[in-house]
Amino acid sequence: MAAYPHVAEWVRDFEMQYGSRPIYYGPLDRDAKKQRPLNLIYVTREPIFVHIYEPPADDDGGGTILWFGLEPQLTEEEENIRRELVETLLQEAPTAPSFTTDNEFENILQQMIERYTVLDSEVNNLVRRQGRLWELVGMDDKRLTVSTAQRERLSYVVIRDLIRNGPLEPLLSDEMLEDIHSVGLKHIHMDHKVFGMVTSNIRFRERELLARYLRAMSERIGRPVSDNKPIIDGVLLDGSRINIIFSDDVSMLGPSFTIRKFAEETISVIQLIKWGTMSAQQAAYIWICLEYGMSVLVSGETASGKTTTLNAILPFIDHNVKIYSAEDTPEVKVRHKIWQRLVTRDAKNEDSRVEMFDLLKAALRSRPRYIIIGEIRGVEGATAFQAMQTGHPVIATFHASSIVKMIQRFTGDPINVPIRFFDNLNFAIFQEVVEAPGGGIARRITGIDEVIGYNKHSDGVLTRGMFEWDPVKDKHYFRGMFQSHLLENKIAAMAGFANKRDIYDEMLRRADAIQRMADRDLTHYDDVFDLLGLYYSNGWEHFSRAVDTWVGLNHN
Repeated sequence: MAAYPHVAEWVRDFEMQYGSRPIYYGPLDRDAKKQRPLNLIYVTREPIFVHIYEPPADDDGGGTILWFGLEPQLTEEEENIRRELVETLLQEAPTAPSFTTDNEFENILQQMIERYTVLDSEVNNLVRRQGRLWELVGMDDKRLTVSTAQRERLSYVVIRDLIRNGPLEPLLSDEMLEDIHSVGLKHIHMDHKVFGMVTSNIRFRERELLARYLRAMSERIGRPVSDNKPIIDGVLLDGSRINIIFSDDVSMLGPSFTIRKFAEETISVIQLIKWGTMSAQQAAYIWICLEYGMSVLVSGETASGKTTTLNAILPFIDHNVKIYSAEDTPEVKVRHKIWQRLVTRDAKNEDSRVEMFDLLKAALRSRPRYIIIGEIRGVEGATAFQAMQTGHPVIATFHASSIVKMIQRFTGDPINVPIRFFDNLNFAIFQEVVEAPGGGIARRITGIDEVIGYNKHSDGVLTRGMFEWDPVKDKHYFRGMFQSHLLENKIAAMAGFANKRDIYDEMLRRADAIQRMADRDLTHYDDVFDLLGLYYSNGWEHFSRAVDTWVGLNHN
């Protein structure tokens, strides 16, 4: 920890106060939960570290797991230097090069920080133009004298506050966090992938400071919040989803926000298999269905991983077709060459407002192969079924934990899809948050159901379960062998099988290839997409050989 004085200082102070020294754990895994006592440090993104500590049961706070974000801190003297430096940077900003991305902005800002600071080790070798005369003629040396360590700390804090996420940077840098919950001036709580709910050392101490921060953040993401519009949803620059409730008369304990974090890299279907979220057979079944234009809903409760699974299965769609996506907040990630990506637009003027219903109507005139809807919540669900009925396959997420509840929600208010039209949907994937075998939380596809058709005698919808998940064995089972309505009666003929039951051999062949990819640890999303691209461009044999020889990005 010598390279990170702020961590070494924290460890020293913690040991003096509590008589216990945290260990450096290294890359975090689920076994970390078994550490006793629970007192460890791991790195998120240098120079940011996290200290996890569980006080003894008989101590104040016992039973609560504490999360401490460790980042460089400025002394009072350095804070004064920071203020002067920021003032200089703002004055000189008009002369700085232009930029189009945050990375370019960060590089320019780093160069400006180096330009307007001078290392104390170099001062003796410099002739500096300082004083009132030089200032009057505009040729004074504005550089601030700092040490190497001070420049590093100043660079981190200035870039953190001007470009990144300010006081929330330690939280958003930790990929082990899933949801971040802040209510008023209370300490921020988070859902941790390994340790469950944890309490952080980060909180806002003044309401005005919190309100100012949320206003600035909402403006930055293009969804300004105010007392007149106190509730907004948006997407942060790293792709995380944020919900802000601003006004005190709505959020009684003060302004609050919730952040749903998403992985920086899109999770692949092979990674989901390695995690146990789905099986290779399930992936093969989904692959065949999407290749031949079946409509699917990925359904589950909040935070069950629906969007992650939706993004993971998109490479199964033919890479040479047009895809159209419609979302309220942009979360769908498509790598296909022809992708028309649209989002809703909020506006005070009704004529300027673009709602999901408008996007879906436009989709019907756009002739895409697939329409992807980030999430069906309301009346746009009826339009989605109209799209299916007119031959436009749809992929979307939905909130329902079973096929029965899904049908009830779609056929009731406010969506009101006529029950006799429900069989335009071909199948549904159901996913849940469960307790992981080794502790913590995990996601599992708990079932895949086919929609067979409308039964006029019972005025109901016939469905059939294809896959089940056994929570005791943590294993997925295929229950649809020789019973799949989709595979036998819809897809087999399109795939050219004279004997419709040969489609099951095709599914198992694909499952074997997918399992080989998992065994070879080809988990990177780009590898999976590119390999499936070989299938669509060069055929099965080329694809199958490549599976066994491909050098993955995570192998380098």
